[in-house]
Amino acid sequence: MRILFCIALFILGAFQYTFWFGPNGYFALQQLAYEIESQQELNLSILQRNLELREEIAKLRSSHTLIEKIARRDLGMIAPGETFYLVVDSTDQN
Repeated sequence: MRILFCIALFILGAFQYTFWFGPNGYFALQQLAYEIESQQELNLSILQRNLELREEIAKLRSSHTLIEKIARRDLGMIAPGETFYLVVDSTDQN
């Protein structure tokens, strides 16, 4: 009877080990829950950025002056018939 009890206790211990530390155990489940939460936060921030980009695209499609403004600022666009002057500050030279 004592041997049977020891065998049952050993089997119960083995099941407990796999429950807590196995590949599908409790700690693995907690790690996966953390990874899912992190991924959902990342997805939410990416979704927000996509919405902002869609709004910017809609504005660009509806406004020619906005496109021109961005081209002047970012690309240095000069419209036909305009004169470009580059003013250099003399205090920057050594």
